[in-house]
Amino acid sequence: MQKEYLNVIFGGTSYVGYEFDNLPLGAALLAAQQQIDQVANQARTSVLGDPLRAVELDLAATEAKAFATADFTGDVPRSVQAWVDAAELTPQAAAESILAEWADWVEVLQQIRAARLMGKQGVLKATSHRAAEAAADQAIALIRESVVGIGDA
Repeated sequence: MQKEYLNVIFGGTSYVGYEFDNLPLGAALLAAQQQIDQVANQARTSVLGDPLRAVELDLAATEAKAFATADFTGDVPRSVQAWVDAAELTPQAAAESILAEWADWVEVLQQIRAARLMGKQGVLKATSHRAAEAAADQAIALIRESVVGIGDA
C-alpha cells in the first residue's frame, strides 16, 4: 500500500501529505481502508473499462439466459444477435459465449468483493500501524491477482 504523501480527513482534522506511520492510528486505519477501496475500484474498471459496460453485459447475459432456457429456439434476442453478427457465430454459440464471459466477470467481482471486505475488516481490527498495513497489503494483493487475464485487464 502507499505509505507516503497520504491525505485523509479523520475526526474533523485534515491530514495532508502525511506518512502512514506518522498518522494517528484511527487516521491510518481509515487511510488503509480507503486504499483497499481504491484498488478494488481500479480492479473492477480494469476488467470492464466503462462502468456502463457492466450494464450492457448484464443485459446480454439476461437475454442469453432466456434464450438458453428456451433451448436456443425462437427469436434471437438483440444482444445475442449483435454478438452473432459481430463474431460470426451461431445463435447458440453466441449465447454460450456471452454466458461464459458473464460467469467469469461475476466470479471476479465476487473475489474482489470478498478480498475488499476481508481486508477492510482486518484493518478495522488492527491495533497498530504494522497490522493495518499487513491487512491492507494482503487485500490489495488478492484484489490485483483476481483480475489477471480477465476482461480488459
